Amino acid sequence: MSAVITSELLFSALIIVALFLIILSTPTIILAVRASSKLLSRYRTLRSVEGLDERAVSKQTLEEWNTVKSPLSYTALLSDEIERLGALRQAMLHSEIAIVLLVVMGLYPGYENDVLIGMAVVVSLVVLVVIYGIRNLRHYIREYVDALAEIDVNGDEAVARIYG
Repeated sequence: MSAVITSELLFSALIIVALFLIILSTPTIILAVRASSKLLSRYRTLRSVEGLDERAVSKQTLEEWNTVKSPLSYTALLSDEIERLGALRQAMLHSEIAIVLLVVMGLYPGYENDVLIGMAVVVSLVVLVVIYGIRNLRHYIREYVDALAEIDVNGDEAVARIYG
């Protein structure tokens, strides 16, 4: 008995690999980027507050406000979060590989329309997740550059050289 690998078997295996890549990477990206996006929104909100009544807020909120008000501390927070988001590159790469696999397999004739529609929906969702992750990282980078500019405007060139 000799085992024959047919094109159906090969494409089934590739679909399973692509789905595993998606299942393992996409939720990680969504959860990390969503939490990160909320954190940046919180930082921006706290930075926009001019004066904070110490009696009206919790000690944790007051400490966080003091941290984000300092340009040097704020750039350090942003830098840490950019580094955390950079760790998602592997998951994004896995998602991108899965997208390419599904698109290439979708071009191969022989799939039923329902399968092609399902593959198109999955590819679309994964593309949106990857774009969401990239956009969030760009927001952080833009905020980081703005914070560095604020340090530079304040005249602390030694600090600007360290973080620039």
